Amino acid sequence: MIRRALNSLRTLVVLLVLAAVTPALILILYTASEQRGAAEDHVQAEALRFARIASAQQQRFIEGARQLLVALAKLPEVRLAHGEECTSAFADLLGAYPFYANLGVIDAKGMIFCSALPFNRPLSAAHRTYFQRALATREFAVGDYQIGNITRKATINFGQPVLDADGAAHAVVFAAMDLEWLNHLAAEANMPTGSSLTVIDRQGAVLVRYPESEGWVGRRVADEGFLRTVLAQGEGVTTARQPDGVEHLVAFTPLSQVPQAGYAYVSIGIPRETAFAHADKTLSRNLAGLGLVWVLALAAAWAGCDVFLLRRVNAIVAATRRLSAGDLTARTGLPSDDSELGQLAKAFDEMATSLQRQTAAVAHQATHDLLTQLPNRALLHDHLEQAVKLAQREQTTVALLMLDINLFKEINDTLSHRNGDLLLQQVGPRLRRALRESDLIARLGGDEFAVLLPGTDAEQAAVVAQKVLDVFQEPFELGDATVAVGAGIGIAVYPVHGDSADQIMQRADVAMYVAKEAGNEYFVYTAARDHYDPDRLTLISDLRRAIDNNQLFLQYQPKIDIHAGRTVGVEALLRWQHPDRGLVPPDTFIQLAEHAGLIKPLTLWVLTTALRQCRTWHDAGLSIPVAVNLSARSLQDPGLVDQVAAIIHHADVAPQALELEITESVVMADPQRALEILTRLHTMGVRMSVDDFGTGHSSLTYLKRLPVQSIKIDRSFVGPMVTNAGDAVIVRSIIELAHTLGFKVIAEGVETRETWDHLAQLGCNEAQGYYVSRPLAADALTTWLAESAWPVGPSTSDVQAKP
Repeated sequence: MIRRALNSLRTLVVLLVLAAVTPALILILYTASEQRGAAEDHVQAEALRFARIASAQQQRFIEGARQLLVALAKLPEVRLAHGEECTSAFADLLGAYPFYANLGVIDAKGMIFCSALPFNRPLSAAHRTYFQRALATREFAVGDYQIGNITRKATINFGQPVLDADGAAHAVVFAAMDLEWLNHLAAEANMPTGSSLTVIDRQGAVLVRYPESEGWVGRRVADEGFLRTVLAQGEGVTTARQPDGVEHLVAFTPLSQVPQAGYAYVSIGIPRETAFAHADKTLSRNLAGLGLVWVLALAAAWAGCDVFLLRRVNAIVAATRRLSAGDLTARTGLPSDDSELGQLAKAFDEMATSLQRQTAAVAHQATHDLLTQLPNRALLHDHLEQAVKLAQREQTTVALLMLDINLFKEINDTLSHRNGDLLLQQVGPRLRRALRESDLIARLGGDEFAVLLPGTDAEQAAVVAQKVLDVFQEPFELGDATVAVGAGIGIAVYPVHGDSADQIMQRADVAMYVAKEAGNEYFVYTAARDHYDPDRLTLISDLRRAIDNNQLFLQYQPKIDIHAGRTVGVEALLRWQHPDRGLVPPDTFIQLAEHAGLIKPLTLWVLTTALRQCRTWHDAGLSIPVAVNLSARSLQDPGLVDQVAAIIHHADVAPQALELEITESVVMADPQRALEILTRLHTMGVRMSVDDFGTGHSSLTYLKRLPVQSIKIDRSFVGPMVTNAGDAVIVRSIIELAHTLGFKVIAEGVETRETWDHLAQLGCNEAQGYYVSRPLAADALTTWLAESAWPVGPSTSDVQAKP
C-alpha cells in the first residue's frame, strides 16, 4: 500500500513541486549557514577582544604591583623584620588597595612572618615560584596563578627581594593580587545573556568564574578535550562544555603575556543558542515563508493533478486493466486531442483494436489447422472433454473415430507435397457429407483426422465409419492427376473403452493402428489388441535398463547335419532375466523392442555377444558358426552393413562365422531394400537363411533372387508331420523345391527320433530341436560339445570355411 502510494502520479507531481522548491530551500540553508559562520566569527572576535583586554589589564596590574612592592621593600618594618609593626602597617595598607587579597613578608628561610591577613599556624612559602625567583634573581618576580594558603582565593603572587647593605636578599615582600577583578571587568563588559568568563590554570583548575563565582574556584573543568585544545593552541575559538556542562562557543587566550607570570588562560564562553540566535531566527522566518509557498503550491498541484491528469490517467489505467483481464473491447473513451495524454489514449485505443484482431486470429490459429482450417488436436480434446462430461450427466455415450489416409506418403513422394496438401484440403468437405452438423471434424496432423460423434455408441459409430469409407471411394482430383485412396479407421467409445478424453483419444489411436496393420478398413478398440497399456510401457523402460545393465544373456541351440551326424553350427537365442518378473518370453520383449525403437541396440548387443563367444570357441579349437535372427527394422537400417562389419572386425572372426536368419515377412516388407542390404552382406561373406519358411507369403522363386544359402522349415510343419499327412506333404514339397533351386534345408522343432528319421528319408540337410539339445548357455554348450555324440565338423552339403 505504501509503495503504491509512493509510486502514484499524484505523489510524483508532489515530488516535482518539492523539487522546484528545493533550490530555494538550499539557498535558505546556505544563507543560514553563512549567517551562523558570520555570527561565529563575530563571537570569536568579541571574545578574543575581551580576553585580550583582560590580559592587557593584567599587565597593568603587574606593573603596579612591582612599583608597590619596591616601595614596601624599603619600609623600616620590613627591612628590620619587625613582625607586629609590619603586620599592622600591611593591614592598613591592604584596605587602600582593594585588588590585592593579601600583603606580607617572607624571611630568607621561606617562613611568612608578616601578613596583612592573620594566620594561626606557621606557614612556609619556600615552594612558591615567585619566592624562589625573587631570591635567585634579586629582582621583581611574578609567580603562578594559585589558590592562596591564607586567602583561599585565586590569586597571582608577586615577590620583591629585600636587600641589606651588602646587596644580599634576606627577605621577600609579596603581594597576592585577587583575580576577582576579572569579574568586575566582565560585569562592566555587558556580555551577551548566558555568557561566562572562566580562568583556568594548566591543570584545568578553575581560578575565576563569572558569573556565579562561588563554588567554582578550585574545581576542574569537565571537558578534557577543551583543556587539551587550550594547551595545544594557546589562543583560538572552539566549542566546548563549560564547567556548568552547557555547550558554549568559547574564545580563549593566555591571561598574561609575561612568561615569568606563569600560565593561566582566560576564556569567554557564549551559549550557541545566544551566538546563533539571530541566524536561527532568520532561518525560521525564511523556512516558514518557504513552507507556506510549498503548501500553496502543493494544494494547487494536488487539485490540478486531479482535474488535468488523474481523471484521464485513471481512464487509461481502467481500460488497461480491463484489457489485461481479457476484455478485448476495453477502450479509454477519451478524446484524442494533441496533448500527450490525448495521444496516449489514442495510441492505447488503436493498440487495443489491433490486439483484438490479432488475438482473434491467434486464437483461431491455436485451435485450427492452418492448411485445412479444421479444428486441431487441442480443440478436439476440449470438445471431447465437454462431450464426456455431458455424457456423464445424461448417461449417454460418445464415440471418437481416428482416421489415417492410405498411400498418403506415396502421393507426397510421387505427385509432390503440394498435391498432398490439395488432398488433405478435400478431406474435410468430403467427411462432412457423411456426418451430422453436430459432429466435429478435426485434423490431428499429417494424414490423420478425427471425428467426434456425441451420443453415439460403438454400433452406430461403425455405421458412420462405413459411410466415411464409402465417400473415400470417390477419387480425388489433384490437378492433372486423379487418385483413389482408402483409409484406416479406429473407433473408441465412452464409457466402454475409457472414462476420460485422454483415454478415448489414446484408444481410438490404438484401434486405428490395429486397423492399418491388419488391413481392416475400420476397427473397434479391444484391450486384447492394445500393445500400449501402462504395464507394457513399464516393461519398455525395464528393457532399456536391461540393455544397459547386462540383464540379457544368450543361449545357443546346436544345428546338426542329419547325414554326417555332426554339429555344424548354433543358433543364438536371446533371453531376458527380469529382476522382478523372472524370465520374460522373447516373443514379448522382442515385440516391445520393435514398437519402442529398441530393436537396433538390442540387435547390436546380440551380434556383439554372439561373435565374441564365437571367437572364444575358435580360440578353444571349436570352429562353430553362429546364427543370429534379424528383425524387419534392422534390415531397413541403412547403417546395418557397416555396423555388422565393425562388430566382425572387433570380434576378430571371419565373416563366414556369422549367419543371419531373416523371416519371409521381413523380406516381403520392403523387397527392394532387403535385396540391397542382403547383397552387401553376402558380398562381405556373411551367410544368410530364411527362417520360419512356409508361414509367410513369399515364393521359392522370389527367394531365389536373394543371396540366401538355406531355408528353415517352420516348427509348425515339422512337429506334426509324423501324424499329419498334410504337413508331411508340405515338408516334402519344400525340401524338394529348395534342393531344386539350390537351397540347403534346415528343420527346426525336431523333438523326437521318429521326426528325425522321417526328415532323413526326405533328404533334409540339417535339424535342430529338443531331440538334439535344448538351448544352452555358452559354457554348458562347450561341455555338451565335448561329451555329445555329435562332434563339431563340416556339413556334408556345405563346407563352412574356418575363421
